[in-house]
Amino acid sequence: MSFPETATGYAVEISSTGWKQLSFLALETYQLIRGELDAVADRLARMGSRTLAVVKSLCEASSLSVVVGEYVVLYDVDAERGRVILREVARRLPQGT
Repeated sequence: MSFPETATGYAVEISSTGWKQLSFLALETYQLIRGELDAVADRLARMGSRTLAVVKSLCEASSLSVVVGEYVVLYDVDAERGRVILREVARRLPQGT
């Protein structure tokens, strides 16, 4: 499922696995995650095509991630379609482990 594009031209899309994992989280946590992904989409839209080419090559090698509270959010970038795709949400390991 995808959401409307931001004013910058990138949209956030959530995979079916991502939706299943999000369904177990509190609404506030979902909102924080969604806000972070919207911020990623905004940053990507402001990057030049040269920087996007680097991001694209990174995404082909592995998923990207952001930390939101006690969760790690894995996502991919589809530059051709202008999408930030949430793949997985996982609880972070405790610090000092």
